Amino acid sequence: MLRNLITRRPVSVGPDVKISEVARLMEKENVGSVLVLADGRPVGILTDRDIVLRCLAKNINVTTCPVKDAMTKTLATCRDTDGVFDCIRKMRDERIRRMPVVDADGKAVGLLSFGDILSMLSREFAELTKTTTIAEEVEPEQEAA
Repeated sequence: MLRNLITRRPVSVGPDVKISEVARLMEKENVGSVLVLADGRPVGILTDRDIVLRCLAKNINVTTCPVKDAMTKTLATCRDTDGVFDCIRKMRDERIRRMPVVDADGKAVGLLSFGDILSMLSREFAELTKTTTIAEEVEPEQEAA
């Protein structure tokens, strides 16, 4: 279930927070992205890569530049009731690695990352492997009896 995969309390900021403040927050929280919220609704996402390419590479003063000037504004979102494979398809189609998760009112309830999905799939494959390995170990013993 998607609700079990998402980061429930993603690090978030408002659109007027300065980039330098966000960079310090990202370091403190050990994250590579922050969700940008206005009235609880996602309006953007800012990654460490955005800071480098949209600010530092262009010599923009990060102490005065607000998040809204550097964030990715076009956001694909998914609902907390969506299926995992629908989210995977949307992430693939949009070519994104992180996607805000919203409730029926459009309020942010979490963040789904490509890494979250890979982690879940690896656990599922590990369980599948255990099942088939156990079945293979049991079959030879049954043949000997």
